[in-house]
Amino acid sequence: MATEGGGKEMNEIKTQFTTREGLYKLLPNSEYSRPNRVPFNSQGSNPVRVSFVNLNDQSGNGDRLCFNVGRELYFYIYKGVRKAADLSKPIDKRIYKGTQPTCHDFNHLTATAESVSLLVGFSAGQVQLIDPIKKETSKLFNEERLIDKSRVTCVRWVPGSESLFLVAHSSGNMYLYNVEHTCGTTAPHYQLLKQGESFAVHTCKSKSTRNPLLKWTVGEGALNEFAFSPDGKFLACVSQDGFLRVFNFDSVEPRRQVHRDGGRG
Repeated sequence: MATEGGGKEMNEIKTQFTTREGLYKLLPNSEYSRPNRVPFNSQGSNPVRVSFVNLNDQSGNGDRLCFNVGRELYFYIYKGVRKAADLSKPIDKRIYKGTQPTCHDFNHLTATAESVSLLVGFSAGQVQLIDPIKKETSKLFNEERLIDKSRVTCVRWVPGSESLFLVAHSSGNMYLYNVEHTCGTTAPHYQLLKQGESFAVHTCKSKSTRNPLLKWTVGEGALNEFAFSPDGKFLACVSQDGFLRVFNFDSVEPRRQVHRDGGRG
């Protein structure tokens, strides 16, 4: 290996490097990845997302994690970063054809050692409800893509609810679903509920209650991410237009918006 005049080695192996996406560091402890260690080609694939849940297992090892890699979805026991994981023994593994998982979220309210509800969003717009412990698939929402055909960018359970969840799409729309309701066999029709600067909220116009319950259109371009406050009172959304917008979730009233350049509204 070549050296500089001062004795410093060139081509030194780095333990971290910086890109425009952020800082990457070498993890010296346990790691989770594809069990077969086959190199993953990220070109054209969705980012890896990780979701955690605690099942209140009496054994004291109730932590579980879920992550997606390409067309695959894994569910593992999580023992912390300092304990090696047995990658050859996932609790559940699913391989999808024709679409890729893009995001997921556990229902922490209903999770037990025997059952856990996991929502999975997909690149073709569908949302699946599965139980990776019972290895069951209970429901598929937007199956015919009549509600939205664009990629699911974020999915989350509404805090404190066993049945309500919110889904964001790259179309710039968000939809409120109830797991107890079905999706219609025709494209939904909407009526305006509330409108303001850079947002509009519509209800589903139907003789019987069906999904989606609400449709939010926020900002311009894709809706990249959203998050609830811990008490579920507020909803923060980040759009491709560079704005972070905060709403009162129940009243769908806007509270504040901040642009990435520092401007406020």
